Amino acid sequence: MRPTVEEQLQGTCRILETVVAPAVAEPYARMILDALVGNLRMLSAALPAVPGFLREDNQASGRLLDALRASVPSGLAVRIAAALDHAEPDAADSAALDARNRQLRELLGEAVCAEGLTPELRAAALKYMTGRASRVPMRFVLPTPNTPAPRHADTTR
Repeated sequence: MRPTVEEQLQGTCRILETVVAPAVAEPYARMILDALVGNLRMLSAALPAVPGFLREDNQASGRLLDALRASVPSGLAVRIAAALDHAEPDAADSAALDARNRQLRELLGEAVCAEGLTPELRAAALKYMTGRASRVPMRFVLPTPNTPAPRHADTTR
């Protein structure tokens, strides 16, 4: 499909940088605009990697949940088993991959907080979470102020 999502995001960045940015003189607003353009560029670059990341993360989350299942309370173990019984969504369905990822991560969050986990299982969960954080394809660009944010007038006095 033309233009692609990435091309549309890049075009939006180009317009913001060439038309809007020159008209923004206020430093704080310019800093925010620059950060927004940075985020659009990040999204453009990261978007193609998201489905693959979600598929791999769903598989890794599933393996970890399966290992944790015997050590968590029975109600949670049943919910984990039910989730793991569902087939992985179609690789082309980003929304379904994301929904599956949220479901598994929610269960993982509960499982990691369970009292019965051994130190080895907690270490495995920490290793997974640390590795996942280093592989996430989208990393937001945060504004880095050179000047303080504008102070709004106190109208309550």
